Amino acid sequence: MGTRSGRTVRDAVTVQVITYAPTVFSHCQHCEIAFGEVGLGERIRREEAASALPPDLALDFARLSDWVRAIVDRHGPRIHVEVIDAASVEGVLASVRRRLWRHPAVVVDDQAVAVDSDYTVAEPVIERAIARRAQARSSQVSTDAAARP
Repeated sequence: MGTRSGRTVRDAVTVQVITYAPTVFSHCQHCEIAFGEVGLGERIRREEAASALPPDLALDFARLSDWVRAIVDRHGPRIHVEVIDAASVEGVLASVRRRLWRHPAVVVDDQAVAVDSDYTVAEPVIERAIARRAQARSSQVSTDAAARP
């Protein structure tokens, strides 16, 4: 597991967002180098990203991006956010496993939350999960301290 600010990702509350995400495919390595050398690489990638989603889904993804930035700014290393494309194999499996038939959906430590584009609905669930994690960590520290001679 990776670390962030001295904590492992395992210590953080996992927030998964299953939604339709833009998918951009790269050209072969030789073409990428050639496009980069003539100054086209970055422009091509921007155009592909811009056209990866229809306007309504692009707007939804921009709202998601803003929300993710806000919760990461608020909670920092206490949360680990994963955005999963609902159209990917991982997204389909995650949706079926949790019986999520509408997207976007948020999963907080394996608890599914139907958000229907209002991501703030998931925030109380995230807050409770963080509080539970902190309480469990403090009780573990107390138990460890009591066990020492």
